Amino acid sequence: MCKNTSTAKGTLGFSIKDLKDQMALNNELSVLDHAKIEELLSHSSADPDKFYYVKTDNAFTRKARLLQALRRYQSGASCGSLVKNGITYYHPNLAVNGQITGCNFLHHEIFEYAKYRVANKKPYETIGEDRLFNNFLSSQPMAFNLFFPLMEIVKCDEGQTILANVVSRLVDQKKNLNIERIFEVGVEFIPCYYKNCLNDKTAMDAYFRYVTADGKKGIIAIETKYTDILGKNQASNPSLAIKTVTDNTDIAPLFTKQAKDKICKGEIELSQVYRNFLLTETVRVYEQLHDSISVVIAPKENDSNDEDEKGLVESLKKEFKYKFQVIDLETFVDALIDGFPDEPIFPRFRYRYLDFRPAEWILGRIRQSGHN
Repeated sequence: MCKNTSTAKGTLGFSIKDLKDQMALNNELSVLDHAKIEELLSHSSADPDKFYYVKTDNAFTRKARLLQALRRYQSGASCGSLVKNGITYYHPNLAVNGQITGCNFLHHEIFEYAKYRVANKKPYETIGEDRLFNNFLSSQPMAFNLFFPLMEIVKCDEGQTILANVVSRLVDQKKNLNIERIFEVGVEFIPCYYKNCLNDKTAMDAYFRYVTADGKKGIIAIETKYTDILGKNQASNPSLAIKTVTDNTDIAPLFTKQAKDKICKGEIELSQVYRNFLLTETVRVYEQLHDSISVVIAPKENDSNDEDEKGLVESLKKEFKYKFQVIDLETFVDALIDGFPDEPIFPRFRYRYLDFRPAEWILGRIRQSGHN
């Protein structure tokens, strides 16, 4: 019975968990007593005393950039920079020497795996070394931090079953996939046979390979976004992607006739959202898998690709709409925390990327101080 006291409401109207959360926030904000607000804002060598927000940031990106500036500061890493036209621009979400310190990763094993992937990078892979090691705001290291622990978890049968249950509860609302086990998890995947797919460098940020209760295999391809806006531009050579939609006998039937007509006429451009979906389907066909799903996982406040995502769903026939889904990052992480309560890495992930309270507090202080 005592185990429930952490969430039970007392006579004062708050729980022990609420109190612990507030104490943790107070401790975190106390860090800022030792840092100047300016240390969390961008500046340049052209005007070192002028601190500013990145002009292209929307409201959510601004908040997330501040949070990751704070996380970088807490890691002890120095502020990184980039040089353009002879001017050095300092952005506090950037670190230096991350390839040595591992400051951008939640565990040393994740850092070791990241170094392994960089050292063994295939010619067609798109892993960016500096982004991976030094950019706290990037979704690429975020994917490593989230999915590498799952790669380890599915090395045992129990982990495969639990992860299958967690994922099924999230994606089976539109169709029962009957997933029994997720037996493989991968990060930053471009198939070696990519020339037989879209013949470009479209990649899966992560994937789950699963098997159903009756032994059929499938894949769930995952696009992770933090503050990212997926490109609206078509592929440099869109003809193969268009042909995949209109002529491939295993993929064309997924789309409505109206959608295929619009794609042929250029009224629907095959943006990154569409290309990610087509990559998943071409992998299904090439590997002769039973089924496949494409999932976008992003913070609930990042709605930057809503139009393309809704457009893709509308392009699919009713019976195939389940093949593309969007899941809030908060919902996904909370499901992992519930499914693996003894794994501390997932609460740490939520703290690193999704606890925006300090950033909101900082934004309030900045507004009071008159910074733009």
